[in-house]
Amino acid sequence: MERTLGAEQKLAIHSAAKSVVTPTQAELVRIDYLDGWRGIAILFVLLEHFFDVTGIHVGRMGVDIFFVLSGMLMSNILFVKKVPLRTFYKRRISRIFPVFLLFVTSLSLCSLIFELSHEHNNYLYNLLFLRSYYPEHPSLWNTGLPIGHFWSLNVEEHSYVVLSVVAVLALWVRRVYLIVLTLGVSCIVTHFIYVKNPGFAPANFEFRTEVVASFLLISAGYFLVKNRFERFLPAWSPLVSFVLAIACYSPYSPHWSFEWSVAPFLLAFTVNHLNLLPNFVKSVLSIPALRLLGIWSFSIYLWQQPFYYYGIKFGEAFPLAGVTLFSLAILTGALSFYLIENPARKFLNERW
Repeated sequence: MERTLGAEQKLAIHSAAKSVVTPTQAELVRIDYLDGWRGIAILFVLLEHFFDVTGIHVGRMGVDIFFVLSGMLMSNILFVKKVPLRTFYKRRISRIFPVFLLFVTSLSLCSLIFELSHEHNNYLYNLLFLRSYYPEHPSLWNTGLPIGHFWSLNVEEHSYVVLSVVAVLALWVRRVYLIVLTLGVSCIVTHFIYVKNPGFAPANFEFRTEVVASFLLISAGYFLVKNRFERFLPAWSPLVSFVLAIACYSPYSPHWSFEWSVAPFLLAFTVNHLNLLPNFVKSVLSIPALRLLGIWSFSIYLWQQPFYYYGIKFGEAFPLAGVTLFSLAILTGALSFYLIENPARKFLNERW
């Protein structure tokens, strides 16, 4: 890849890489094309929010792309490298909590001071990743605040807890992948039950952990057995599975349920076998702009929501609104990464 990059591109990406916290030996080293995969995920979310994309549920697919990557990485950390749970939680907290604390606190203060809503009363539920369940009938999209995206963060954190419990069970159980895969399939079954029994289903069940965690858990379980099949797979197989996954998110999909019943398997297969891709495809995933989007993705995902909520969803149209807000979301996310997220992570990791 180095030979294909110009001098300015090399300088930009190496400067960004130096500013990023170096992973511990117990965690995965930073892989260029996985940063690019994150970049695709956040780009899909931004396209859904700031542009009129038709023919595919691109935003939801972007979130699910995040999920399968998280499942693969957490499986490697907990079940292969066997990172102690104490270290695991410290790293997760230092990675996520500082900038999330700032975001939630800022919104809650604005809600209280400017009387935007009563959502500040749910401050602890939001901060502790419980808002998808409490109050009893949650509605993240009708709170008066831009917190609709919290559902996906809740799913991530809940899944980390589930996987850490399974990691403890792994001390006594040999085929731990069966437990993780069974949990993932159980999420799909639960989704089916809720769909077929709407009177039994809880409010907003499409965004609750017992349903959506299928992506993360299936990817985590498959990671533990993927080497059994990899030598039989052609290099183009991840591309085929990704294209098929895209088709699942189309309103013209052969069956309405493919988005939640088939896509988890296809995306889990894709992310777990990205290493098989030909070098020229990996180089596309590793282009500097896409990698930087991936590196900044968590901060971008957090801070893009106010731009979408106030500028697009409930805002008044103005010329080039989508392009302007899209650019501001990325800029704000990048500033958040370099000024808050990464410095806080470094500070905590060095002293914790």
